[in-house]
Amino acid sequence: MSDFTNTVDVVGKDELLASIIDKTITELADDRIITLGNRAIYQCLALTSVDLPNLTSIGDSCFSYCSALTTVIIRTGSVCTLATDCFESTPIASGTGYIYVPAALAETYKTTTNWVTYADQIRAIEDYPEEIKKILFLKKGLTLKVIYDIILNV
Repeated sequence: MSDFTNTVDVVGKDELLASIIDKTITELADDRIITLGNRAIYQCLALTSVDLPNLTSIGDSCFSYCSALTTVIIRTGSVCTLATDCFESTPIASGTGYIYVPAALAETYKTTTNWVTYADQIRAIEDYPEEIKKILFLKKGLTLKVIYDIILNV
């Protein structure tokens, strides 16, 4: 690493991935995403929250090893398909994170294939803390501000 703060010295592509993406993206909020493929967000160590209003499908191991992920918000009007091992080694899997869904679907999520594993962590969106809910509703698009700060050395 260099002497400058907020910069990344890159030796190879793996270091770029680990340094910039996996350790800097803290939030993902995008109404254009409807499907997350297998391992799409795998091992994104700094990711704390996900708010995807139109998400309909989550692939295998999508959020696995996202060790800071405590909040996932899915606003879709029908139950999102969940593959296996999606939240492996996350706070959600260990019981300290939560998945927020529309109140009308919360009980259905808790009994649906693969979601049943996380039934105790599923809550109604309406139960989400109000002060944080306001912030998330104001966000639009994929949060990449941290990467821009690194590039601009802000």
